Amino acid sequence: MKCQRCGSDRIARISAKCSDMCFTSVESEGISRDGYAPCIPGVTGPDEDYVEFKTCLECGQTQGSFPVKSPKKS
Repeated sequence: MKCQRCGSDRIARISAKCSDMCFTSVESEGISRDGYAPCIPGVTGPDEDYVEFKTCLECGQTQGSFPVKSPKKS
């Protein structure tokens, strides 16, 4: 795999089990919660208690498709 920003092959895969000990905050949207990891495509795994993502060790770019749409209704 190559970084989608800089083309480096120095990609780290991070996978962590959060159980119900995850804190999530999006200050600009007034969201904060304790509990399972939120469902964020490209960041959380298939189960709500895992955080999984890939990041470039050269430029710091999180790999995936962004932006993530806001869950707030228009």
